[in-house]
Amino acid sequence: MKNIDIPEELIEEIVSYNCVLFAGSGVTTERYYTPDFLGRIKEKCKYPKSEKNQSFPVVMQYYCRKLDGGRKNRLIREIIQWIELFSAEGEPNRDATAFFREISRIPFLRTIVTTNWDPFCERTFNVLVPMVEDKDIPFWDESKRQILKIHGCVTRPHTIVATMDDYDKCMKDKSRGAIFTKLRDLMATKTFIFVGYSVKDPDFKLIYDEVINNLGSFRRGAFVVDPSPTEDSVKDWEERGIKVLKIYGIAFARELVKHIEKAKLIPSWELISFFEEQLGRITDIHLKTCESQEKAGAFASSMYQDGLLHSLEHIIVDSKKGKSKKDFRDELDELEKTLDRYWKELTRPKKKGKSDEINFTPVEIAYLSGSVEALKRFISGNKRDIPAFFSPYVLKPRKRVVG
Repeated sequence: MKNIDIPEELIEEIVSYNCVLFAGSGVTTERYYTPDFLGRIKEKCKYPKSEKNQSFPVVMQYYCRKLDGGRKNRLIREIIQWIELFSAEGEPNRDATAFFREISRIPFLRTIVTTNWDPFCERTFNVLVPMVEDKDIPFWDESKRQILKIHGCVTRPHTIVATMDDYDKCMKDKSRGAIFTKLRDLMATKTFIFVGYSVKDPDFKLIYDEVINNLGSFRRGAFVVDPSPTEDSVKDWEERGIKVLKIYGIAFARELVKHIEKAKLIPSWELISFFEEQLGRITDIHLKTCESQEKAGAFASSMYQDGLLHSLEHIIVDSKKGKSKKDFRDELDELEKTLDRYWKELTRPKKKGKSDEINFTPVEIAYLSGSVEALKRFISGNKRDIPAFFSPYVLKPRKRVVG
């Protein structure tokens, strides 16, 4: 499928932190697998093909009634087994997490809403506590990434919403008030991007229509990523004020990352790869330097390399987890202020009667210089080899070891 241009107004909303991603199973465990979970359950309970209503919650209800006397234990075990297929390292896991790995690089998408039960979103986004139950909401933190899981999570089986009874309870039960109040607030104030849904999905219809209904003509617009829209589905989307982007979810994620990279709001993969190479290079040099720390230059260089290595690791991980260049710049500013203070204290004129004692050592300058050097080069996009050594005499990075 040919890539589309992402609307400029959507890009503007995203980089202004005004968008929320609403992700369905179509971007994780249901991407390429046949039969999908619904098909698997239909086969196991021999769901009638002649039945007009083939929707997900109706089939799940039928399965529980036919195979488990109306209980959910057997269905929950099926869900756990299904998600386990994608949990171990390998191609299924790479496929199930590919979309979120791409999207995680975009710092401007701080809130993800999902009906998925799997834990892949929060793991990829490095979110320790997803919002699954009302008692989680008090820990919501606007300054961090947040995952709102409105249909429960496999790690808390009692929260899973799957059957028609679950759906009805989910929309009516006051015990879930805080979760849906948060969702209503987000839908009232943010532009939503739906990915991994069909307009006929009960996940979408029950939630969107219920939540958005009271906002009337003042509700915000929204977008849906739909690779194969029909004439009828486009009409249904547009009647709800939702613009259709005819593109696959993973292609949308990659195209969005390209736009934001081009605007220099996040580092490119090329730059991240270069710093990964530098991490390997400095590590090799550091191991050799540590063998000869009896020399002043080697000892100072070893401390400097420690700072470099820690900073390089931090840069690589945080870049992949969606830290913006602005955040890196802010961090560099703080480190440079500290380094500048150390220098001023080290070089200040001595005064009679005053102690010459300072509150740090030149070793700390060496370590801090390593952190600053890595960040400066990363922010500037400098792809030349980082100086690997440090002079104990002038307290500056050097390309070669100083004796």
